[in-house]
Amino acid sequence: MKHQFQVNKILIPIDFSKTSKLALEHAAHLCKVFNSELHLLHIYKTSTIDVLPNLTATSASLPDYDSLREMVTEELNEVGKKFSEKHNVGYNIEVKEGSVSKGILSSAKDSGADLIVMGTHGVSGFEEFFLGSNAYRVVTSSLIPVLTVQERADKLGFENIVLPIDSSQHTRDKVSEVVALAEKFGSKVHIAQLMKEEDDHAIMNLKVQQVEEHLSHKSISYTKTVIENDNIAEATMKFAQEVEGDLIAIMTDQENYTGFFVGEYAQQIVNHSKIPVLSITPMGIVKGFSQSQLGGDYKPFYL
Repeated sequence: MKHQFQVNKILIPIDFSKTSKLALEHAAHLCKVFNSELHLLHIYKTSTIDVLPNLTATSASLPDYDSLREMVTEELNEVGKKFSEKHNVGYNIEVKEGSVSKGILSSAKDSGADLIVMGTHGVSGFEEFFLGSNAYRVVTSSLIPVLTVQERADKLGFENIVLPIDSSQHTRDKVSEVVALAEKFGSKVHIAQLMKEEDDHAIMNLKVQQVEEHLSHKSISYTKTVIENDNIAEATMKFAQEVEGDLIAIMTDQENYTGFFVGEYAQQIVNHSKIPVLSITPMGIVKGFSQSQLGGDYKPFYL
């Protein structure tokens, strides 16, 4: 198992939509539990001025660049102050213009964030901020774990964590993050042993056994269920519902011939799960790319 997962700073992109503010609730709650700092980020273009709830300018009277940036900064500060008072957590803000995915990834690097928390759907307008592919591009290119939150995921905290284990090489790399969260929240971990017909049952059983031993060593309560289903994403989300899961942890494992959570499967989980999803990129894969390649406009993982 890899080193213990630490959360000292959480990056939360905000587009002022209902979903992004719900994601902020999750981020603030995590900050309290981990005693970490909150980094609020807004990325804008002049054409997305209508995302600001307190701004009523018409197209004929759009503010200039400096004024727009000032308005966005003021709005973001207002959000930060409210959540700081409500949750008693420290925060700082960052406002930038440009590409959403590139901006999030560069901000995560520059701010030293340990976790990104973001909504999977944003406001509609000239550009949809977090819809579908944008969230997935961040998930599959991020050097750090990404927690995505759907608009219906209003329960805070993680009593039951779903831990899918499949035949991919890096499937167990997410155990460190799951253990850290389970220890902080007193969670029960529900192992989903995902099987397909051609899998070597002996190897799969050994993988799961090692995970069970590690959880037992950490005194974490867990269950184990074997699941056989061609649609792994659908089966995992159904299993999460059955165990009243509060979180699904997946790898963005990009070994196209061995992993289940690749391409459309991972995107199904991220976009359609009714509960938060923690996505983790295997460090063995990340280290194979340069930092410049891992920018938001790079598609290293078969997108």
